[in-house]
Amino acid sequence: MILTGILWVTSFTGSALVLTANLSLGLTAKGSPIQLSANLVKPQAQFLTIVQQHKSAWQKTLISKTSFTFNWINRRLLSYRDRSITASFTGLKAKETKFCASVPENIPAQPHLRNVTNFLPVKFTQVSIPKLDLSPATVMRSLQSFFNVINNPVEPNGSYDYSPVLIVKRNSSSYEVWVNNSFVARLPDQITANVLQKRLQQLVTLPTEQFTQLQPGLVDRTPSLMVGNRLLFAINRQLSDELDRSGDILALEWTNNLRIALNTKPLTLLQGQMEMYGLRSSTTKLSGIASWYGGYFHGRLTANGEIYNQDDFTVAHRTLPFNTFLKVTNLQNNKSVIVRVNDRGPYIAPRSLDLSRTAARCLGSEHTGVVAYQAVVLQQNAPQMTLKPSQPKTENMANAKSELLVSNF
Repeated sequence: MILTGILWVTSFTGSALVLTANLSLGLTAKGSPIQLSANLVKPQAQFLTIVQQHKSAWQKTLISKTSFTFNWINRRLLSYRDRSITASFTGLKAKETKFCASVPENIPAQPHLRNVTNFLPVKFTQVSIPKLDLSPATVMRSLQSFFNVINNPVEPNGSYDYSPVLIVKRNSSSYEVWVNNSFVARLPDQITANVLQKRLQQLVTLPTEQFTQLQPGLVDRTPSLMVGNRLLFAINRQLSDELDRSGDILALEWTNNLRIALNTKPLTLLQGQMEMYGLRSSTTKLSGIASWYGGYFHGRLTANGEIYNQDDFTVAHRTLPFNTFLKVTNLQNNKSVIVRVNDRGPYIAPRSLDLSRTAARCLGSEHTGVVAYQAVVLQQNAPQMTLKPSQPKTENMANAKSELLVSNF
């Protein structure tokens, strides 16, 4: 505001000086009270001519100063164009859905206040005063908006388009996508963020009842965000590697973030996994002692030829077929998680399952190491989703797995 006032005073003073300098000597000298009556009896036509001449000089002065002001503001704004895209979001912290987050092994005990008198403890309410943002970028943006209003008055019935899907740039390798002022996803580059933004801009125009169809899925074995049988966004291996996160977990978390942003009830971990992998329970059950492994084995080959990732939902078993899904429940706290068999082991009795680190976190057994469990073998009852259906040979038609053709959103 101070800068705006200084700018206006400078502009008004300069314009007044220019106007005074251009006035004739007769007009300035005859402004005394003695000769005021003589000036008032000038012919009307002559007076209007003088006024018109000085009006043109005034307009030229204002135009030149306004043009200079806009050029200066635009140069300042260009110097800040690589900063955060949405200034109002820079102070906000993203509230992300987190499944199976790590927990500190030793949680410090919280101190308790003791009431040593008969009086109730005094409760203090902390009042936060909003901090005025006087950064150069904000001041320049305000000045430009102010002059735009002066030169382009708003129509009485004018409308503004405030997009519900925004991209917030935190730094050169972190772009956040927000929907309805709620965090949805964090991406490593602006190109990928723009792709997701365009898809979500189409999504928010749909009827609200379709938001309940938001669910994770596997399209051509790639973790994806789905709207029914339509592919909204796929999280390929390259993207998950750049984010250093499991694609399956990202699909689950981003789906729930989007459901929350669209005022739809989020899915539980088990619900999301059942939807993603298309599973149903069977009558086959297992029980025993489960351990977990990571660290040293992370990045090494597993028994089925995959690269072991301690952040995936996987498990090692001595005899179960590869790619068998198990719903494992910790008998101590009743927490459950779905894992897929991709390795052999453990070979230390009496352990019968070796979980990945993330699976152990979901069960709450990361710090205890071993835990008593009960597991249910799950069966896939949904066809594999694909964008490009395969055409098996005639002799393999009977053994070909069913496929569901999905479309892009």
